[in-house]
Amino acid sequence: PQREAPHMIRSMTGYGKVDATIAGRPCTIELRCVNGRYLEVSTRMPKEWSDKEHLVREVLRENVGRGSLTVFIRLEDNGRSAVPSFDIEAARDVAETLRSLARATNVGDSLNLEILLRYDSVFLGDRNGEDVEIWPELREALVSACAALNVMRELEGSELAKDFEARLSSIESALIDVERRSVERIPLERERLRERVRLVVDDEHIDPQRLQLELVLLADKLDVTEECVRLRTHLKHFRTYMEKEQAPGRKLNFLLQEMNREVNTIGSKTNDAEIALVVVGMKEELERMREQVQNVE
Repeated sequence: PQREAPHMIRSMTGYGKVDATIAGRPCTIELRCVNGRYLEVSTRMPKEWSDKEHLVREVLRENVGRGSLTVFIRLEDNGRSAVPSFDIEAARDVAETLRSLARATNVGDSLNLEILLRYDSVFLGDRNGEDVEIWPELREALVSACAALNVMRELEGSELAKDFEARLSSIESALIDVERRSVERIPLERERLRERVRLVVDDEHIDPQRLQLELVLLADKLDVTEECVRLRTHLKHFRTYMEKEQAPGRKLNFLLQEMNREVNTIGSKTNDAEIALVVVGMKEELERMREQVQNVE
């Protein structure tokens, strides 16, 4: 019977979105994640919050282990126009500097308020009048977005786990078939070798000990017991990593390489048409698993 699929692994692909209110302003946070060898974070956030980028990245690293992750943070206009505060002395300095420049270059003095307002130094604090600590609310919203992202990643991981379990069971069934056919072939190959020797050499010239040695060596070459044992061990470890390992993607990928190596050895040692078909089926399952494991965190 097929085992119940584990649910611990996560897909690297996912999406999470949260609508929040930060410092009284509507804000939308979106996270999109796709396959990646490591954790790569790309940020798109309001310019006035750029000093919080390192904190944003830290929160994402705490909640996402691996993948190419993009965060979009968008502020929306709340419909209220804040009254700006001005630095009058700074405005006078800017005006005087511009007038001095106009006189020095013989350019007519066309200074007006619109020109002065282009200079950030004439404003006190933020141009929107926002002088509050936004990080606690922003962090809470980010954590919520990460949670939504990981829910989707876990759901996809659950589907991947079911697919892996079905293929592992298929490989196990094929392995039983290989072991049975391999054991059945050894006596036949021994008899085949004896018959070949009899056709080439007269019976009185056959060295019984040498013949027996060749038969033992042949049986050893045909025996795939060790490969089957190692392959079965790899299957067991694959399940264990899925169930208990945190972010097992790299280990699962390595195990698949080892499993493929054992299957190739089995195919080359048995040299049997029926077993070759079984081995091809096992390799197809491993290849499908290899493609899928690229998306496991």
